[in-house]
Amino acid sequence: MYDPLPAWPQLYLYPPLAAIALWVGLTVLVAGLNRRGPLAGRIALVAALPLLALAHHELWAVRNDASIAAVYRGFVAGTLIWAWHELAFYCGVITGPWRRPCPPQARGIVRFGYALGTHLHHELAVLAEVLIMAWLLHDALNLIGPLVVVLSWALQHSAKLNVLLGVRSLNVALFPPHLRYLGSYWARRPASWFFIPSVSVVTLLAIMLWLAAHAHRFEPVGPRLALLGSLVALGALEHWLLILPARRLEPVAARQPAE
Repeated sequence: MYDPLPAWPQLYLYPPLAAIALWVGLTVLVAGLNRRGPLAGRIALVAALPLLALAHHELWAVRNDASIAAVYRGFVAGTLIWAWHELAFYCGVITGPWRRPCPPQARGIVRFGYALGTHLHHELAVLAEVLIMAWLLHDALNLIGPLVVVLSWALQHSAKLNVLLGVRSLNVALFPPHLRYLGSYWARRPASWFFIPSVSVVTLLAIMLWLAAHAHRFEPVGPRLALLGSLVALGALEHWLLILPARRLEPVAARQPAE
């Protein structure tokens, strides 16, 4: 019979700590690089190409390994791949064909089209990444790396739609100057109709993953579900923070197009 004690740190301590450390560390790193200007981010992007290649190699190396160590390797690799794509966007290398503030007269679907134009190349790059992963790892046993990328992408899209439609709390001032124009697509107002269903789905998904992890706490799949549950829980927290009382930040739109 299994001893339940070792399952507690492996399920309820190590996965959340790993997810939080990677999420916070990489977010701070990307933000810090881009606050130094787009050049610093672009240098780091090129310098990280060997790390990107290593992350892809790790996904391939552990594709048929269901051990706990392989699960963590796949989780770290997937997170690094997503962080590289995020850095490529925030340093202005892979963004979109439209790099200007939203035209004042744009409303509704037209405004959405302009907003999509600011991200289009980034979206296509991530889509290509997901398709390549699906092709290479379609018969793999360990799919946590691709799942990290797909879940991060989905959580980001949900957050983007919320800030496009309107939320109370916006952090435009945290954007690097060369992307400050993105704030012109955001709306600071009470949460839109989309917020409740989106945050409910994300929150319920996190709860379901954690319940499944607990149900499989004595099996190797337990830590895998706990890692994914931790990732989605962080995404849910990010959504809930959007409805905190807003503070006055600097102007939302830059007057000049990005370089």
